[in-house]
Amino acid sequence: MSAGADLPPAAEPEVPAGSPIVATDLGGATGSLAIAAAVGVALAGDGAPVLLAEIGAERSRAPTVLASRAARELEERLRDQGFARAAARGRLCWLGLPAADDALAELASALDATGSGTTIIVHLPASLWRQALEDPGLRPRAGLLRADLPADRPTAALAAIELRECGLRARVAPRPLGRVASRRALAGLEGGGATARRIARLAQRLTGHAASAGRERTRPSALALAERGQSLPLVMGAVFTILFAAAILAALGAATTATSRVQRAADLIALSGARSLRDDFPRLFTPARLPGGAPNPAHLDKRDYLARAAAAAREAATRNGVEPWALRLSFPDSDSFAPLRVRARIAATVDVAPGASRERDGGAATEDVAVAARAEAEAAPPGGTGSQVAGQPPVASGGGYAGPLAYRQGKPMRPDVAAAFDRLAAAARRDGLSLVITSAYRSDAEQARLYAAHPDPRWVAPPGHSLHRCATELDLGPSAAYGWLAANAPRFGFVKRYSWEPWHFGYSRGPAPCSAAGNAIDATRSVGGERLASEGLPDFVPFRFRAPIGRAAARWNVSAGLLAAQLLAESNFNPYAVSPAGAQGIAQFMPGTAAAYGLRDPFDALAAIDAQAHLMSDLLRQFGSISLALAAYNAGPGPVEACQCVPSIPETEAYVARILGLLDGAGELAVPALEVRLVD
Repeated sequence: MSAGADLPPAAEPEVPAGSPIVATDLGGATGSLAIAAAVGVALAGDGAPVLLAEIGAERSRAPTVLASRAARELEERLRDQGFARAAARGRLCWLGLPAADDALAELASALDATGSGTTIIVHLPASLWRQALEDPGLRPRAGLLRADLPADRPTAALAAIELRECGLRARVAPRPLGRVASRRALAGLEGGGATARRIARLAQRLTGHAASAGRERTRPSALALAERGQSLPLVMGAVFTILFAAAILAALGAATTATSRVQRAADLIALSGARSLRDDFPRLFTPARLPGGAPNPAHLDKRDYLARAAAAAREAATRNGVEPWALRLSFPDSDSFAPLRVRARIAATVDVAPGASRERDGGAATEDVAVAARAEAEAAPPGGTGSQVAGQPPVASGGGYAGPLAYRQGKPMRPDVAAAFDRLAAAARRDGLSLVITSAYRSDAEQARLYAAHPDPRWVAPPGHSLHRCATELDLGPSAAYGWLAANAPRFGFVKRYSWEPWHFGYSRGPAPCSAAGNAIDATRSVGGERLASEGLPDFVPFRFRAPIGRAAARWNVSAGLLAAQLLAESNFNPYAVSPAGAQGIAQFMPGTAAAYGLRDPFDALAAIDAQAHLMSDLLRQFGSISLALAAYNAGPGPVEACQCVPSIPETEAYVARILGLLDGAGELAVPALEVRLVD
């Protein structure tokens, strides 16, 4: 793309500070949004806020982890004013507005909320172009037109003349950006290379001031700092220019904040890979062939399982501007039959201009700065009662609900609410959404602190009045899921409590909020919120063991599917199996444990299954969680009791994960029981 066609030649008008640049497509041309975003990135300079308002936005855009501080602060200001479709993306804050009759009025309201010193670029449909130029509340300062030249030269010339007659600068972009450059621009990232330099010249001609241009460096002049006595609306790249020595730095933003941004990118990459492992985990245990002998398309072998996780991680890297050469992926537990960890490393050396430049070999000196980050994420069995976080209470107190707490995503709630959320989250995942819990149970003391920070009863209920104290309420996100939640949450017992809070849902199928019946809920009946089905046994259970497993399950009140999955993992239903450690029989009892449960002959399969059910019943009652009970069966109760978690023993972690995967594949669990979390 050229820097912009000058049609026709004329004296440039003065540019009032703080007024927006308006952009649109002419004729059949496309791509003006990406060009407008690239101009915004070029004008962002070093810490200046830039708003890209898109009128008629057909899709929402999510914030990125690489957003600058200025963009995040601008997003918060807009959201505080009620603009829900604001998103900090790289150096830009994007705002989506509908193409309604009052679109320009809503835009003016948004611009009032941006504050002084913000560069504003407005992209709008051609149908609103004349209205925008004449709107007294908008008062644009320049027009950016995307037209295919020479085909649209007459139209472009007329539009440029019209702009200049209105006292506005005009520039025409004759070609769109390339695909990669467009994606970077819309993510708020600089494209680098010749494209960045051309965009910088285009931005300079639109505003009359220099913009950042890749590796180019200029020094501020008196005119650039104060033209006609007015302060510039942003800190130009001419004042503090960031030098890029490699494409990785262009993707990861300003050098002054490179390390923190690289770390956030590494976290996201590792989490994306771990989510893939979690989602695909049950497919490892799906039979490789269908009953007729044909290959089972639902089955994954370990090689494909890891390849899919790596692809998900690399896609996350690409979307966040990390170049492939700077990323190293590994799976620390790849020797396991079911790896569950992903490690991401990002490393690059960048050139950063020192505080006081000095001449070296005819040019300004630079300093080499190593920017590196690593992150490790895992898809692991939940620990504690329903994923209780270390240090958090197992029982609620302090007003409202006073019963046992289950934890999801580190947030406490009533056990039946946790079980219902599991089913809700599973349905959302099937529809391509990942639900996030932003708030759940809050004691009166916590509510008092929240109210003191935001003493407005329209937004925060006073202490003693919020239903969150009843452990039945969940605040859910992201905002992209609000429509799905409104349509689907009632199927799982959740109702939207207030029409003006699309994120707040309360559980309505269990006991009433803050009731004695709610306090009396037995956490062990739902086993820490991990609901078990009682009907049927998986197909992998040999016929001769189906009845004994069913009898033992009924006698000791344990899920038959859980016992079956254990036996498959322990011995593959071999009554005469012996492990190197000395475990014996179909249920792999150690001699001491067998004696404690009255099992005289571990190789007696029927007696061993009954003893296994007895032991699991005791462990479930002791720990209140399937995950912890399985860990105690494998590693002994001591290590589990010590941390109230699945111990960091590779064999135990793999054992628990495999059985949970088998249970989920057989429909025994309401949702995949693995949780994704950062571990490093």
